[in-house]
Amino acid sequence: MSATPDNRGARPHRGRLGLLGLIAVIYLVVSGGAYGMEDAVRMAGPRLALLLCIIVPLTLSLPTALMAAELTALMPVEGGFYVWVKEAFGPFAGFLEAYLTLLYTAVDMAIYPVLFTAYLSFLYPLGLGEQIAVGIALVWCAGLLNAFGIRVAGNAAIVMTAILLAPFIAMVTVGFGRIAHWRLPTGHLFGHDFAGALGAGLTVVIWNFSGWENASVVAGETENAGRNYVRAIAATIPLVALGYLIPLAVSLSGSAGGPQWTAGWFSHVGREIGGAWLGAAVAIGGTVSAFAVFEAGMLWVSRMPFVLAKDGYLPRGLATVAASTGSPNRSIFWCCVVYSMLVPLGFVTLVVLDVFFYMFALVLEMGALIRLRAMYPERRGRFRIGGGRAGLYLVALAPTLTWLATFGLVVARGGIRIDFIIGIALAATVWPVYLLCRRVWGGPVETADLPATSIVAD
Repeated sequence: MSATPDNRGARPHRGRLGLLGLIAVIYLVVSGGAYGMEDAVRMAGPRLALLLCIIVPLTLSLPTALMAAELTALMPVEGGFYVWVKEAFGPFAGFLEAYLTLLYTAVDMAIYPVLFTAYLSFLYPLGLGEQIAVGIALVWCAGLLNAFGIRVAGNAAIVMTAILLAPFIAMVTVGFGRIAHWRLPTGHLFGHDFAGALGAGLTVVIWNFSGWENASVVAGETENAGRNYVRAIAATIPLVALGYLIPLAVSLSGSAGGPQWTAGWFSHVGREIGGAWLGAAVAIGGTVSAFAVFEAGMLWVSRMPFVLAKDGYLPRGLATVAASTGSPNRSIFWCCVVYSMLVPLGFVTLVVLDVFFYMFALVLEMGALIRLRAMYPERRGRFRIGGGRAGLYLVALAPTLTWLATFGLVVARGGIRIDFIIGIALAATVWPVYLLCRRVWGGPVETADLPATSIVAD
């Protein structure tokens, strides 16, 4: 078969996301700085947390980034990974991918208001009610910014990425002596409950290093998405990996840290290294990071209900866009409503559910990678993963095995086992929800000779 999907999934509108904006969006969607890694240090210990920050990029980030680069080059269309899975395995698999995505993004997006208030509390102590109110305000501010269109949101992402990175650059500069004379953190790599620490640490680290394919959802609104996504991935991978490792290396050199490392702790490290000004700068950077990541997440998450509505799984009104900006404002509004309801949940509970749903969806995407390679073997200059069949299967298996190991460790050790039970129960509701959506809104129009995605001969 020599046919490959074309770029007719692009959605015409006035503003488009350029390469620099795409790099900023991918960086924010995946990372947004070292903020959020503190709980990994607390749960896994300093030495194990550092080791995981070296291993997980190799077993999860790099394979996922390669998968996203190949499939976005093949199908640079609005809907991204939803379209990949639907094209590979049919309508129900596509719906399952979208359903899992909506589950983990609803959880994921609720994490950032929690981080926002954690860093804001370093500057100005907040009670529980005030934290919830501030978190909800953040949700609606991000929604409003996205309503102005993808170019405005992309430019804002560039500016906020520079702002949130500045405090860590200052921390590394001031604390450079800690790197020049670096010492391992005190304590043991293999503690008394190594399996439990490994499972909990992996959960947080995976959350911090995942999401490389998410910006593919807005490929239809991106300039030259087939090529620019590959370029953006290549630029972002080292930025993300070093953005975690170097601040952690500075913070943990010779440290006995562990129990005190909770969300927002980098502010205390900044104050220790550079005084009150650096602690305040890191705290401000943390609030900017939380808002920036949420704003970038809203950019692609709000397109999922839009794409599902176009396919007849949700009310048709969600498939409308603003004439002046091209943004799906109705979808953005309802996303804000859902995220506001989830703000009161705790950080660790949210991360556990997030990782479970995300990794389940990632397995489908890796399956689609293998299936679509067989369906469309001729790519004519499009990016594809090297190494032949062995390289392809290695990329697909590495993240899957990482997820299975994490899942097994956490469930076996208990503690947060109930969160996985909740996750499994929610994922199991996909079939009745699929049937209900098709019954109420009609589902996608299918014909015997037209696949889900437009294709043309090369």
